[in-house]
Amino acid sequence: MRRQIKLVRQLDLTGLKIARPIALLKEPRLGYVMELLTGMEPLSNLIPTPLQFRELDNLVEWYLQGGGLGRRLRLLAKCAEIFSKLHSKGLVYGDPSPNNIFVSSSNKSEEVWLIDSDNLRYEDSAIASRLRTTPYAAPEIELCITGTNTLTDAHALAVIVVKTLSFVHPLMGDLVENGDPEMINQAVQGKLPWVNDPNDDRNRSSYGFPLDMVLSPRLKKLCAKSFGAGLTNPKMRPSANQWVETLHSAADYILHCQHCESTFYATSKLCPWCDTPRSQFVQLAISQWEPQYGAMLPILQAIALQVDQPIELTHRITRGWVENQQDQACIRLEAKQESTGIHITVQSLDGKSYWLTSDGRKKLEVEIGDRPERFLLDPSIDRQRFGSCFLHFGALDHPHRVAKFSLVMGGLS
Repeated sequence: MRRQIKLVRQLDLTGLKIARPIALLKEPRLGYVMELLTGMEPLSNLIPTPLQFRELDNLVEWYLQGGGLGRRLRLLAKCAEIFSKLHSKGLVYGDPSPNNIFVSSSNKSEEVWLIDSDNLRYEDSAIASRLRTTPYAAPEIELCITGTNTLTDAHALAVIVVKTLSFVHPLMGDLVENGDPEMINQAVQGKLPWVNDPNDDRNRSSYGFPLDMVLSPRLKKLCAKSFGAGLTNPKMRPSANQWVETLHSAADYILHCQHCESTFYATSKLCPWCDTPRSQFVQLAISQWEPQYGAMLPILQAIALQVDQPIELTHRITRGWVENQQDQACIRLEAKQESTGIHITVQSLDGKSYWLTSDGRKKLEVEIGDRPERFLLDPSIDRQRFGSCFLHFGALDHPHRVAKFSLVMGGLS
């Protein structure tokens, strides 16, 4: 263990939000001093324990006090980023669980760090660690088939995602919860169907929140791979990198309920927390523009922009994954409801120029810079004349990403 801690101190963890060992304790004591994280708490604080679960009178209120769906998605996306960057360096974390993932205590902040880094190692290390936290360990570790690797990390991450969002362990439905203790071993060893198995409903869960309520369609697909074919075949398991963009995309398509102030997916016509119809919003469909073909490729993701709730687009959206720069804000967008319709204000935040165009008979081509520019978005306009509006994130004569604006009507429309 002393040699392992010394090894971790020598690893290249530049740019990774991992609290690393600062100094070893003097012999005969075995341990290390770790960086102190203030204003933070374990992710497990956002997941009720079985005892808390039974005593909570209002599970929805408890969920919302932790920041609701939107904040949980953003925290999990940042967590997945740390694992993805770690794996890109050929390193394995080894023992992920909600207890060693720390997040901001305040709902107004979204910092994420990993602690307990003493189990970090290179994936091809001769020392094959089987240190694990059973509910999150992959079946191949529980069965002593392999040691920890990037795909066992990915399994633990998938379990953490589902449990944080739904309060339900994806492998422990009613069959396990109401069965004898041996059922837990069977579940974590991959010998039982997962809670949302399309072909076997023996292990459905009547606890927590329905997965359809807290998982986007793309997140559900990743879960189906992780706990379907990927449960016992690690090569079929989604990597941490796949979770990064899928979690971010899910968080980008979230609306705030005007009645209960909770967050929910814009695909829902009613707020699932209070059944209030959603308000109309502006959708930004992000695609890749190829000027040599004069065409856009299929939609990469969609972003929801609500009236009076400004958003900032980062390089992750405008350029795709940019190492160490993906969180840099580059464009500010705001929607305002006025008598003539919804007006969109666009402004560059990074000193670069962007372009606003349309495809109607009356062409629009405006350079977006530091000075805010406004345009009208209203379905009552003569669409053939004005066409659709596009915000280009690069020079018009070069391949780049582009956002197409469209108005999505409210839940009762």
